[in-house]
Order: sequence, then structure tokens, then C-alpha cells
Amino acid sequence: MTRPRILVVGSANIDLVAGAPRCPRPGESIIGRSFKTVTGGKGANQAVAAGRLGAQTFFAGCVGNDSFGQMQRATLTAAGVNITHLKSDAAQPTGTALICVGDDGQNSIVIVPAANSSVRPSDVEQLEDLMPSMDAVLLQLEIPLDTVEAVLDMAGDAGVLTIVDAGPAQKVPQSIIRKAAILSPNETEAEAMTGIPISSVEDARRAANALMGLGATEVVMKLGANGCLYVGEDEVYVPAFAVRVVDTTAAGDAFTAALACAWDAMPRRSALAFANAAGGLAATVAGAQPSMPKRESVNAFLRERGETAFE
Repeated sequence: MTRPRILVVGSANIDLVAGAPRCPRPGESIIGRSFKTVTGGKGANQAVAAGRLGAQTFFAGCVGNDSFGQMQRATLTAAGVNITHLKSDAAQPTGTALICVGDDGQNSIVIVPAANSSVRPSDVEQLEDLMPSMDAVLLQLEIPLDTVEAVLDMAGDAGVLTIVDAGPAQKVPQSIIRKAAILSPNETEAEAMTGIPISSVEDARRAANALMGLGATEVVMKLGANGCLYVGEDEVYVPAFAVRVVDTTAAGDAFTAALACAWDAMPRRSALAFANAAGGLAATVAGAQPSMPKRESVNAFLRERGETAFE
């Protein structure tokens, strides 16, 4: 079995999840149906996903010196993730995300970074010996952007593939857009960067080309129920797989982790299909890290549909 080495530098949160008939409108209160506390954060989600997909995974980030931080460490370790570079901040609590999930599986999220803000460029220096042995580095935008850029610089110097998951939606410095080997936004994130609303594959194509105009080298657009679109040396569109959606939280993180695992090991279309399958399966399970699928499950899903498995 191919076991890529993946480094994830990013956020670790605890998700406080309320289930409701739908997410409330501004100023509205509604009655929820359920509540649970689960481990999340885009960085930690992607690390857990990569570990379950069979990668040798390393996670660098920061949690508080609290029970939520202990939860994160336990979940990451259980997924086989090396947490040597996960530090604790005694002055800040572990990051949290307040999530509402509607009956249609869609969600709205408020993130409070807290300890994630303590992942500083000086921490990146500790990754220098580890970096050259990596096959890919995953980054997101829930930690300080100067830290993201410092990791991109180090990975670029080492010739390591970098994938920037451009979430949460915000205006991203052009330096990060240029330095990422692969920039991977979803529809709202791409709109925040380009000003182009996305409701179709053609809209996504225009947004991806706009990002290329801003200096991106390669773009992988995450389009949810519309699949994904690659724009770079060529263009590849892969439709989504039909699944019964329960909760879309972290489906994009499963996609990004799968993309990193398969990108250099499979033909482009097959790697994109593997990522679509991982993201689709994640959407069939409630919660962030609990929904990250295992490699054998993704491969079985692909084989049932006549697609190439990631061996």
C-alpha cells in the first residue's frame, strides 16, 4: 500500500454542534433538536483524514492547556497522527467552532481561533528537519496568515508539494496565492478571493481562471454536489458521486486530505475522483472528525462505481 508522508500545519478546534430543522436567519432564534461536542478544526480534520486514509501524518498546531486540548490530542493519536509538533498554550483556550447543522445537511459556522492564533512563524523553524521528507504539506487559513506563508516558503525551498485549503472565506494575500502549489477553495472561498459568485461549473471555471490571473499555479475548486474542477496545465472536471447527505461539516477537509494522499500517486482524474469519494463519504456521517473515512471504505466505494481505487 502506498503510504505518503503528509504534514498538516493548521487549526485544532472543538466543535459545539447544534442540530436544527435549518440554520437560523439573522436575528432569529429557533429550537434545536440535538447537541454534541466533537473534535474539529480544518487542520486537525485534515490530519485525521490523512491518517485514516493510510498516510504517515504529522500535525503542527496549538491547543489550550485544557480538557478540549486533551480531547484533540487523544483523537489525533488514535488516528495514527504524530503530534510531536502540537504545542499547548497555557494562556489561551483551545479553539472552538459553533456549528448549526440543518436537516438538509448544510451548516453555518462561527470560529473562535483562541490558541490557533498562537501558531507563529517562529514555530515553523522547528519543522525544518522534517520538511524535506514530506510528500505534501497541507495548510488552511484558520491560523495566522504570516505563519501560512512561512510554511509555504520552507516547503517551496524543500521542493515539497503544498496544498492550501482556502478556508474560511476571506481575502487572501496574493503572496499566498502565488506560493501555493495547489490552491483549493470551495465556492464561497473562491468568491471571497475573486468577487465571482459561483452557482455552476462554468462560474467555477471563471473563478479558477481569475485565480490563475492572480498568480495561482494550479487550482482545484471544491464544488460540493457539483464535484470538483482542476485548472492548471490542463482542465479536468469530475462530477460528484451521489450520496445521502447527513452533514457537510468537514467534507471539504476529507477531500483535501485525499487529494494530498493521491496527487502524486495516481493520474489526475483518478486522484480527483478519490478526493470526491472521500468528501462524499464524509458528508454521509454527522460530525467533523468522526466523519473522516478510512481508505478501505473509500476504495470500496470507488470500486462499486467502476472507478480506480488508491492502492
